[in-house]
Amino acid sequence: MIQLTASGVRIAKDDAWAALQQEFAQRHCVVLEGSLGESILCHIPRMLEHGEFDLRGDFNRAGREFARELTMRKSETLPRMFFYLLNQPRLREAIAEFTGCEQTIRTFVGRCFKHLPGVGLFNSWHRDVGDERLYALSINLSREPFEGGSLQIRSRRTKEVFQTVGSNRFGDSCLFRIDNSLEHRILPLRGTAPRCRYAGWFRSALFPPGRDQVVPRKDPA
Repeated sequence: MIQLTASGVRIAKDDAWAALQQEFAQRHCVVLEGSLGESILCHIPRMLEHGEFDLRGDFNRAGREFARELTMRKSETLPRMFFYLLNQPRLREAIAEFTGCEQTIRTFVGRCFKHLPGVGLFNSWHRDVGDERLYALSINLSREPFEGGSLQIRSRRTKEVFQTVGSNRFGDSCLFRIDNSLEHRILPLRGTAPRCRYAGWFRSALFPPGRDQVVPRKDPA
């Protein structure tokens, strides 16, 4: 339906597109299968193996730590590659059309991270609101299936969980809505396999002045 390749973005507005649009409108979250083409997938294991990761904690306004993960340094090849891929104008336009977004999607900001079982890494309920974030995209970079580590989305008011996304395939992604009425979390990992993702947010904002970001290039020819 939507696939990123080394030569650009492939979009197929077929029956699957329409069905997933309806699911997203109702449940605020969908799995997009085959989001990465083989021309990209073949390079990811080597980039993950040689990339440098740092321990990172995320805190809310009250100072409570709601997430702890290993994050790849922005200077590494993999996050720089995804920065270019996910800031292609054609992709942003496709996401806006698919979600029915009434605002202009101007940027995507994300990071590559991993969770390892049994070492104190976690991700508890939070909202990700702020910085003009509209939608989150999380791409599975784990070749080996992992146990646990499911993404859950619930109503902030009623606490009803209405979507749980488990260990999808290498190169699949999960697209979900960012809104004050919604919360999400990642369940603890079990077993021995790590959970590796590239994840971030489509935003209506341009990059803030002075932030260390590379200006997105146009779609590849």
